[in-house]
Amino acid sequence: MIVALDAQWSAVARGYRFALIFAALAGVVAVVATALTGHWLAGIFICVGLGLGGWNSRRLWTDTLKLTDGTAEAGEKWRGPAVGASARRLGLITLLGFLIALAYRPLGWTVFLGLLVFQVVMVATVAPPLKRVIKGQSIKGQGVKGQGIKGAAA
Repeated sequence: MIVALDAQWSAVARGYRFALIFAALAGVVAVVATALTGHWLAGIFICVGLGLGGWNSRRLWTDTLKLTDGTAEAGEKWRGPAVGASARRLGLITLLGFLIALAYRPLGWTVFLGLLVFQVVMVATVAPPLKRVIKGQSIKGQGVKGQGIKGAAA
């Protein structure tokens, strides 16, 4: 059972790595395409948005590892710190995005385009294997007591 769960978490980690690689390639394409159109700064801001999305996902992964080690019982107080950490992280990303968008009008809004692209790619690559992990844990009746995210290779 643990070996199968580790393999499933490995699929999630592969999806995560693919999203990071795709983001880097999308950033290069964005810079080249926008430079060819004469708006190279938009490409740089798209890369900033992709980078913020990558930073957000990495922090989410490490915060999850810190907040729960897979042994949390139902009703334990781990959601409060998780919500606080997520709110701070997302608030910082939003603040940085708005500051760039305001400071570098009209091209600064492309930071949000980079964030959007990263999140869509992340969901598309990580959701299917993550769904299998969660479905497998709920079928076995493990709930939140299962192996958890600890078995994933980052």
